[in-house]
Amino acid sequence: MAKQKILIAENDKITQVLYRQGLPETMCEFKIVTDGEQALAAYREWKPDIILLDFFMPILNGYQTLKSIRDGEKDKSTTIIMVTASADQENIVACAKIGVQGYILKPFKVDEIGVRIFKIHNSNKQKRHL
Repeated sequence: MAKQKILIAENDKITQVLYRQGLPETMCEFKIVTDGEQALAAYREWKPDIILLDFFMPILNGYQTLKSIRDGEKDKSTTIIMVTASADQENIVACAKIGVQGYILKPFKVDEIGVRIFKIHNSNKQKRHL
């Protein structure tokens, strides 16, 4: 099975370490960027299978980055998951309207993050094939 390419847009250094610890290298390869502008550039260049966006990032926030991919790039199939400390219902609804597939609240458990991400991704792949 081919490794899944995961783009992580996260500006917090501690959370970056947690991703490195929690994502199984046998199942994925990942790139970490620190703002939404870098995320868009890496998305265009690298074509990841999964994108993890923090809602609160510099330059472009997670919502703006999601909107750029869904509306600007016309990409409706890449699995995009918000991973953020914001449980604000308005943010959750706004992201859902644009096409986010999942919303994971921080802090997350390192030993569960990979399972949660792949569960959302596999569900998204199944929906695309229906």
